[in-house]
Amino acid sequence: MNLSRTFIAITVVVYVHGLAPSSSRWGSGSNRRAFFKTAGAVLGAGAIQQPAMAAQEKEYRQGIEVNAFNGLIFNYRGGDFNGLDANSLNEESISYAEFNEKLKGSEVAFVEFLAPDGDVAYATFKDNKRLRIGEGYPIEQHDGYSSPMFCVRAVKNAGVPYKFVVPALMKS
Repeated sequence: MNLSRTFIAITVVVYVHGLAPSSSRWGSGSNRRAFFKTAGAVLGAGAIQQPAMAAQEKEYRQGIEVNAFNGLIFNYRGGDFNGLDANSLNEESISYAEFNEKLKGSEVAFVEFLAPDGDVAYATFKDNKRLRIGEGYPIEQHDGYSSPMFCVRAVKNAGVPYKFVVPALMKS
């Protein structure tokens, strides 16, 4: 955008300069030859000059494309955290990596996240089996990159229904 504005400004200056009265001793007419020479040079340079756009491969983290709005642009810390440790669970679970594979394979029917942050999530599969998402699941780190919102986004992108529930209001 700035390149086109600069080009327009230079063209206007050249146009005005080229049609300005000449101060030569041959008269006070316009110097059209100088105008066309300069205008041709500017147009030629403008046609040759193209902005460089480097093609980059898309980068994905946990099934989500990384861009300026969801990457590490804000210098988050805590990159050494690898998600939930399954040894801390007292229930049957599925690893986050395996959950993502089943999500991509359209085997997940519904996902339930427990409020407030979604640190606990249960996946219901198409065979009606309900498991907690365990090993490697990204739990909320307010000063780091780990967040269940990565999982929410992956579920949403896969078109799988989901909801957040308040544990105290759940029906037994």
